[in-house]
Amino acid sequence: MTQPESPPNLRIVWDVGRLSEWAGLLAECGQSSLTQAFGYNQAMLTVEGWRPRLGIIELEDRAIGLVVMSERRLFRLVRIARLHRGPLLRPEARRPAVFAMVMKHIRQEYPSGPLNWTAVVPEWPAGDEGAAMMRWAGFRRDRAPGYRTIWLDLRRTEAELRAGLAQKWRNALNQAARAGLVVEVDRDGRQQLPWLLEQYQADKAAKGYHGPSAKLVIRMRTGMYKDGDILLIRALKDGVPVAGILVLGHGRAATYQIGWSDALGRQTRAHNLLLWRAVQELRDQGRHWFDLGGLLPDTAPGVTAFKRGLGGEEVELIGAWR
Repeated sequence: MTQPESPPNLRIVWDVGRLSEWAGLLAECGQSSLTQAFGYNQAMLTVEGWRPRLGIIELEDRAIGLVVMSERRLFRLVRIARLHRGPLLRPEARRPAVFAMVMKHIRQEYPSGPLNWTAVVPEWPAGDEGAAMMRWAGFRRDRAPGYRTIWLDLRRTEAELRAGLAQKWRNALNQAARAGLVVEVDRDGRQQLPWLLEQYQADKAAKGYHGPSAKLVIRMRTGMYKDGDILLIRALKDGVPVAGILVLGHGRAATYQIGWSDALGRQTRAHNLLLWRAVQELRDQGRHWFDLGGLLPDTAPGVTAFKRGLGGEEVELIGAWR
């Protein structure tokens, strides 16, 4: 591609942002990703040793976004860096020329070479234009798969959200409402998280799917509950828990993190009821966007179909680059 028109005075200021500025920018970006939030990165540092490095993106000396790079050292010589689902830009700054220049600055800060290993999955839609911008910025496409998710716009009214549900999904929600389920909401995870993690770990081991470790989830809960970013909801049938979900907030957005149902929970469509209750809770919190998490249509078609039934917008990111 030809060089995009360079936005005047665009720069990334590294290692200077305060926590309050980080949180404020995350909220202003609207459709933020969990992986760029402070609580997530603190948990990754504690559990897996990935050190976060915050960059404030400025245009004409005004902050328009942020980017968090995760770094590790190998043998004290090789710097390994990765970026997952960033940079984040304020809506008015979400333009191709701005994105291209931000990625150019990231490439300059993290050059490719024997002592610098960098992997990025940018928060930008898939397409030829985006791929050309990445190549112009100095990145090469990686073999690793990209990322797909569904965004649910919570700024719509509850009636509009309900009308957007797939008919099968709406029928299942109505069935759950008639099943005599009792819903419990835990807004800091203190009471219900140990129970949910026990079920989640057993289910993950039995079915062999990938997901965050229990230790990482616990550390995220520790770092995020004081900010009101923990939402754990479970359903009980005749006093016995049959399903549960964990949703993590970040700025004006939230992400569906983990969920579990037993046979009775699946029979009563408890998961539909829990996700719908989560939508209501997030709207009451003032969240604008609900990220339903990664889609795996080839390996998890049932889960993918379930998430699609909520009626959000399916998005595929630009993919993995190095």
